Amino acid sequence: MKRGWLLVICLLAGILVIGMVVFSRLFFTDLDKEHEVESTAKTQVKLALYDWTHNLEVQNVIKQYNESNPDYIEIVIMDISRDDYNDTLNMLMTSGEGPDVFIVDQAWLASYVNKKYLENLAPYLSQSEMKRYPQWSLDYARRSLFKGGIYFVPTSVETIRLIYRKDLFRRAGLDPERPPATFAELKNAAKQITDTGVGVQKYGFALPAGDNQHSFQVDLEMSNTYSGLNYYDYRTGRYDISVYLPWLRTMREIKHQGSMYPGESLLKRENALKQFAEGNIGMMYVTSKDYVKLHEYMTRGDWGVAMPPAINEKSRGAGALMMLPQSPLVVNSSAGEKTAAVKVWSFLQSPAFQTVLFQQALALPLVDGIMDHSYLQPQYGHFKDFYPTENDAIYPLSPQIMDQYDPNTVASGPRNSGDRPRMELYLQLITDQEQPMDQALQGETERLNQMLDIAATGAFFNLEDYIIRDFDPLHPLP
Repeated sequence: MKRGWLLVICLLAGILVIGMVVFSRLFFTDLDKEHEVESTAKTQVKLALYDWTHNLEVQNVIKQYNESNPDYIEIVIMDISRDDYNDTLNMLMTSGEGPDVFIVDQAWLASYVNKKYLENLAPYLSQSEMKRYPQWSLDYARRSLFKGGIYFVPTSVETIRLIYRKDLFRRAGLDPERPPATFAELKNAAKQITDTGVGVQKYGFALPAGDNQHSFQVDLEMSNTYSGLNYYDYRTGRYDISVYLPWLRTMREIKHQGSMYPGESLLKRENALKQFAEGNIGMMYVTSKDYVKLHEYMTRGDWGVAMPPAINEKSRGAGALMMLPQSPLVVNSSAGEKTAAVKVWSFLQSPAFQTVLFQQALALPLVDGIMDHSYLQPQYGHFKDFYPTENDAIYPLSPQIMDQYDPNTVASGPRNSGDRPRMELYLQLITDQEQPMDQALQGETERLNQMLDIAATGAFFNLEDYIIRDFDPLHPLP
């Protein structure tokens, strides 16, 4: 009997031991699985891309990165409206809720560096990485303006051209292979196109001043560099906007003769591009970034691309035509996972990503010989006409001054601070046929120089950073 109970007890003890072993294995296996999930949890990096956000190929390449990168990093794209991008970004950065990696407008760079918003990337860049970039790109990034750090490295550029409808040129009796080379030819061509299009709403020229920053800082100020003109004199560090008198007079005359697409003060660039695509506008200024819209709108008929007109034949090519480093990518100095953020920045600077941008006509990259490979060329007609030539060049940054007497300065941000009155004056001089131009331009020149003198008394602005005493407009970047 005792032996029977002993056998039962031993059997029960054995079952208990086996059960504990099985339970412990299951328990610790679950812990291991939980630990494995935790160890592979992805680090999220918030990304803001301005106008690349909705491109399908950009979305796809980022999705592939999220699925395949060995660092368990997940890029989360922030959907910030293009129209409100700069204002929204500024508010986010001010509140400490900004993206980890983002595109920043050129006009904000100095301000963001001074506010310590941007991470100095110099410690993260190896010598082999630095060799990828053209020398002008590194020199531009290392300007003393940026306190000796490298906060961005330009990889691509934006060029400006005049586009014109060859079909409307033919209809007006103009040579479709000879676009206007001077302001006088521009005015005459606009009139002929409009005169032959009466009754069918065809206009010779469009100035989408509803986006006045783009239309005047690009269409006016950038294009006039081809005539050797710039409202900021790098040699002296002073402003003089009277240099734009010939262009403004031409625009006023084009409007007065009825050759300008109506409602210019409200006309948005995208709508102007659409009207051009539909064959209702004969000529307008565009940049390489606008090409995507021209392609999207399936521009009908025969059209061409040319260098912007100059004041006259003598001034044609007196200066290099300004091109802009495309708004650069930067890293937020307050990024939660800074190492991950820098890795995402490096991915976006990589040949693979830059090639995607190029093939989608979103950028003109000047790194890794991407544009030199024929098999990488985008299969879009006319995009090649926007490629940089020996006539295009990067210019040094000019001062971005705060208008301390403007109550809207904070709301409008650096792009229009001090710039907005100038943009509004340009429009007034075109639309108001009676306002004397000389006097108005002189008054705005004096205001700008006064703002410059005020800014020079501040702690974060050094005018010497913007003075180049041997500045050469044909070779503007020192």
